[in-house]
Amino acid sequence: MAAYQKDKWPTWQQKLNAITGFEPTYEIAWDQLAKEGYSAEYPTMFDYNFFEPLEIALKSICQDDLGKDALKEKIKKVSITSTRSWCSLEVKIEGDTLKLDADPSYERSNGSVTSYADKMRLALEAAL
Repeated sequence: MAAYQKDKWPTWQQKLNAITGFEPTYEIAWDQLAKEGYSAEYPTMFDYNFFEPLEIALKSICQDDLGKDALKEKIKKVSITSTRSWCSLEVKIEGDTLKLDADPSYERSNGSVTSYADKMRLALEAAL
């Protein structure tokens, strides 16, 4: 977990901020994301369940300045949690927070990336 936080997360954060054109607060419940028996799969688990879909969704929303400005006005924080065991992604917008909640040990495939990106994009579009 520490290696992912140190080596991969900063790159993801820079990439996501570059897409949006601003720096939302990222609140990641790393202790919840850590699943016993899955440490070797953390990079894939976190990337497929949260960061790759978020990147795709943000690229779709932030294709132009209108989308970037709307996102910046509405979303101030991205919250990533794992409070529901063995469940696929739940996406909510609460106030100024994009909430992503999933059990990262549940889905770890390219198909889940596309499905999760669509869920995120649709929730963001509805909120903007």
